[in-house]
Amino acid sequence: MRVPRILSFYVLREILLYTGVGLFVAGSILVTQNLLRRLDDLETVGIGATDFLTILACVLGMLSGYALPIAFLFGIMVAVGRISADSEYTAMRALGISFGQFAVAPLFLALLACAATAVLLAEGDPLARRELRALLAEIASRGAVIEAGNFNRLDRQEQRLLFVEERDEQNRLTGVLISDRSDPAQPFTVVAERGSYSFDREKATALLELEKGDIHFEHEDAGKDEYRRIAFERFEYAVDMSALLGAGPSQIRPLEMTTRKILEVLDHFESNQGRPPAEVRVKSKEQYEIQLHRRLALPLAPLLFALVGVPLGLRRTHGARSWGVLISAGLVFVYYLLLSLGSFLAESGALPAWLALWMPNAAFAVVAVPLLYRARRAEI
Repeated sequence: MRVPRILSFYVLREILLYTGVGLFVAGSILVTQNLLRRLDDLETVGIGATDFLTILACVLGMLSGYALPIAFLFGIMVAVGRISADSEYTAMRALGISFGQFAVAPLFLALLACAATAVLLAEGDPLARRELRALLAEIASRGAVIEAGNFNRLDRQEQRLLFVEERDEQNRLTGVLISDRSDPAQPFTVVAERGSYSFDREKATALLELEKGDIHFEHEDAGKDEYRRIAFERFEYAVDMSALLGAGPSQIRPLEMTTRKILEVLDHFESNQGRPPAEVRVKSKEQYEIQLHRRLALPLAPLLFALVGVPLGLRRTHGARSWGVLISAGLVFVYYLLLSLGSFLAESGALPAWLALWMPNAAFAVVAVPLLYRARRAEI
């Protein structure tokens, strides 16, 4: 089959143009949603403008592997739909261009998108997640969590608040007040003349070493007059910040592991009668299998989107762009819904991970067969 070069470049240009638009839109939505979800944690840890840009880059790296298939489907549906709506495809058919010749360009781009998605999921996403956690730990270690003159949250629930009058570059503190309501049965307040701040990255723990102060214990029933006060010369107050930074930063999660590391962990499970490696945080074998098969199955999404999207894009002749946007949104919703369902079934043990995570690909492949057959027979 001879592929017309000029026609192929034309189709490639159209798909790339709309894919770029889709990538910008999908990326903006995913990044904004992800940043908003992390906003409280970022505010608590304390970030500057440079830190924010680095965090933004990490979030982009984490989400690019998911945004690319969405953008590619958008590009396919809108570009092919426009070509069909403007009767360009009809003119191509009149010149003897077959459906197979027309589909070469979209399928070529689909293969490139598959390769890019595979690299982003296997390398880019895990690296970005590790960099983000390391950055948050670094921000916490330099004391950005403490802003002098303001009450600073030390947890998400605002049960621990810290106030300091002054903080220097060596994290020496002056005029320290701590309000701890994490235990309703024994709330207390700490007041100290001075102190220092340090951060243990291994344990994700902030440590305040205070000097010359008092601990004021309050009764859980505010109506009672019971009250205790303990004076101290030195007092250490530790805050577990693992909920903000990830428990045990030295122990990465499956999402943060390279594919090679996941395979090593799964091999350890097999050779040690289901016992996990001692150094890993997540002890469930299913979590590693889910992550592995997600990285194997999801990169095929652009190819399946092309096999379904090209014949669907040729079906309509009116309102091609708006119709293409709606159909692409529906297909993306169905695919990722099936992917989420597969993850749930694999985590619950209802289905093996390989079967559950490949379910979306199987469903789209089944749908693509009759669509391609009808397009080949010019019945669409």
